[in-house]
Amino acid sequence: MTFVLWASLVVHIVSSVVWVGGLVYINAVLAPIAEYERQTRSGIVLGAQRRYFALIWSSLWPMLLTGILLMLLNPRFRWWDLSTTWSQLLVLKEVFFLLMAFFSWQLKQVFGQLESLDAAAAERFDGWWLAYRKLVRRSIVCGLAAVACAAGMRIA
Repeated sequence: MTFVLWASLVVHIVSSVVWVGGLVYINAVLAPIAEYERQTRSGIVLGAQRRYFALIWSSLWPMLLTGILLMLLNPRFRWWDLSTTWSQLLVLKEVFFLLMAFFSWQLKQVFGQLESLDAAAAERFDGWWLAYRKLVRRSIVCGLAAVACAAGMRIA
């Protein structure tokens, strides 16, 4: 049983690092460089972001499954009991995870709009690009809040 917990924890942490780390990379490295170079519509920039969505979905499912497993195997977990700080932080962490999943779904929809616009729709592209950047930032905030909740759960 110890190995299952250890393996689940490792997969859970690696999946969250891939997901949130990729969002930070897009927000802090890729997008600012693309904007500075006026290459936001470049095939390379769009291709890199398209490839990232495969990483999101390939990290979302293991994170969900290992999170459920870690929750159910934890001796502090009690169904519908929110009397402890640990259980309250667990609920907050789950809410932030669901928000991140929702924002990632929205990111995919907005990215589809970005890819479908032709060269004549520069103003529309800029609007969708701004929406895309805002969703990335919201996802990062939710991810960092989930990490803070997990840290609080280790202390509580």
